[in-house]
Amino acid sequence: MSDAVDPIPGRTEVLIANLIFVVSSVLLLLEFTSIQYQWPYDLITEGQSWNWLGALSCVGWFFGFAILIDWIVFSTFPVWGFDRQALAGATLKLIASVLFCIQPFAALAGYNPDGQPPFSGVPWSNFAGICFFHAGNMLNAIGMLKLIDMRAPFLANAPSFGMIIFACATWFLVIADGIYYFSLPKPNGPGVDVGSAKNFVKYGQVIGATLLLVGSLLYTVWSLVFGRVKEPEPLLRVQPLNSSSR
Repeated sequence: MSDAVDPIPGRTEVLIANLIFVVSSVLLLLEFTSIQYQWPYDLITEGQSWNWLGALSCVGWFFGFAILIDWIVFSTFPVWGFDRQALAGATLKLIASVLFCIQPFAALAGYNPDGQPPFSGVPWSNFAGICFFHAGNMLNAIGMLKLIDMRAPFLANAPSFGMIIFACATWFLVIADGIYYFSLPKPNGPGVDVGSAKNFVKYGQVIGATLLLVGSLLYTVWSLVFGRVKEPEPLLRVQPLNSSSR
């Protein structure tokens, strides 16, 4: 299929970005399960193993969003028109990926604040990063709600549904990371007594990472097959207004 008739301009570039997001989501999920549930166990026995997972995941998010921004500007703008919300949301998430990189790389470099567990790194950067990430997802999700057409095939709506899944994912992550960060004793955090809310952290992180993976897989399927396969039935069967009933 040539670019002139392809319903997804720059298909290969956005497919690469989405495949990177899938790998980054898997690494993030593996990092959270190794920290919170001690599985796989061998990833926590060496201490720094989960920081390597986090570092690789964060680098993946950075390159994925850099490629995504290039795709938005140079592939979609000339075809679909300028979209300020799409660009702003992706830029916020690119900034988030830079902030995400600080914690694991600081830990790998040997930095560990007083009073923090071993191999912790910088305590604030993950919370700052997820705030930017969530802001970008919410901005994009709100902007894409108007694009949902329930009369269209599922894959035509996949980008909107995928972004809603991403926004749900970062709701879990921003709450979980916020609870963790605010519970840290001073001077590493605000030192707030969060009580039993701290039990939500491990569930919120794993659920959030899982939803990021689901959304990334949905975007990957969309960028791979949309417009190349026979479209299924619409989500809702809507009878034309000018049709007469018998």
